[in-house]
Amino acid sequence: MTCCLYDEVVPSALELTGVGENGGRFISHSNKYLLYAYHLLQNANGSQCSNISIDKWVKFWSKKAIKHHSPPPCKEKKTVRPKSTHNPLGDIATHERWSTAKEALFAKLSIEGSLKEEAYLAAYLACWLCTFILPGKDVNSIRPSTFKISSMMVSG
Repeated sequence: MTCCLYDEVVPSALELTGVGENGGRFISHSNKYLLYAYHLLQNANGSQCSNISIDKWVKFWSKKAIKHHSPPPCKEKKTVRPKSTHNPLGDIATHERWSTAKEALFAKLSIEGSLKEEAYLAAYLACWLCTFILPGKDVNSIRPSTFKISSMMVSG
């Protein structure tokens, strides 16, 4: 099965700021922040029509050092089991405080304190969707059509 998401995703002002009868927003906060981040990256490229690469998207959002480096080269020993497989432990650590670089990013995007994790996770999920789940013709670029999907995934 091959299909493409419709990439015309410029929401109206009513969608960005509107509230329904039940008091819920039409578009989640994280979607608004993802669109704003995408807009900032496009302006940095100097063109409103340019695609944003996955690499630029990750560098924009990720301010941490690399956690898992490449494993060292090893020789295959068929008789002895390796002492280390270089796999992460799989433990999920408690959330650390945001670094000053991340706080500066959130301030640049005007992200409120309680929405930082939601926006950060939505940005990661948008990247994941574009790379592995819904790859498009331009495999190495972020598509804004995935922002609403990732925001919905984050909010449940």
